[in-house]
Amino acid sequence: MPITRNEDRIGNFTSSKISALMSNGRAKGSVGKPAFTYIEEKRMERRLKRSLDLETNARPLTWGQLLEAHVFEILGLEYQLVSQETVVHPEHKFWAGSPDATKLDEGNTVIDIKCPITLKSFCQLVDPLYEGLAGLEAMTQIRNTHKSGNDYYWQLVSNSILTGSRYAELIVFVPYFADLQSVRDFASEADLDNTHRYYWINNAVDEELPYLPDKGFYKNVNVIRFEIPEEDKKALEARVISCGSLLVEG
Repeated sequence: MPITRNEDRIGNFTSSKISALMSNGRAKGSVGKPAFTYIEEKRMERRLKRSLDLETNARPLTWGQLLEAHVFEILGLEYQLVSQETVVHPEHKFWAGSPDATKLDEGNTVIDIKCPITLKSFCQLVDPLYEGLAGLEAMTQIRNTHKSGNDYYWQLVSNSILTGSRYAELIVFVPYFADLQSVRDFASEADLDNTHRYYWINNAVDEELPYLPDKGFYKNVNVIRFEIPEEDKKALEARVISCGSLLVEG
């Protein structure tokens, strides 16, 4: 799982942070402060010709990147891992995204895999399923209760537009206790090509890693699947185009 410098993401809006553009100001229809901050950051990247985000060794990031491939091995053959690929909007070249996976089904499905570093985050993401909610209702509760829920939602909406997908799946994973050793082995093997980015995982004691008790209340793989509302696609596209004029002018 090498980390590559992706030219298509530098200085362009990306799905992972595109929720900032959906923030609103006090006046009706106006753009909020987070959007202007994000636009300015991207303008900086255009001047620097490199990314501002250098935190490639942060533990939550390395944990998620490591387990992404592990989750993919658990999923069915209908899933295709595409996280190393960046999709650029065919008309608006300042808009890009890197979905974790796709599924070729009726209407196509875009997938984002989340492997939380904390069990609290995991519970907030999956509890709607265990409370009997499903689909868009479950995703709406996640947006209301998880600090990054809104980011995850607009990330999926953005990637659905870029890939022409009708459906989205948010897949949330935490390993069972019985799987921790295989995760450590995976981290050890990954370190061979990544200058010990995952060294801390291989050497962590059990309680330093998020895991679920075997045969406990929660499942290790949890899928929130929903059809993305067309009105949200249109709203995001309109906002990206509007903000894009500020980005390109900069």
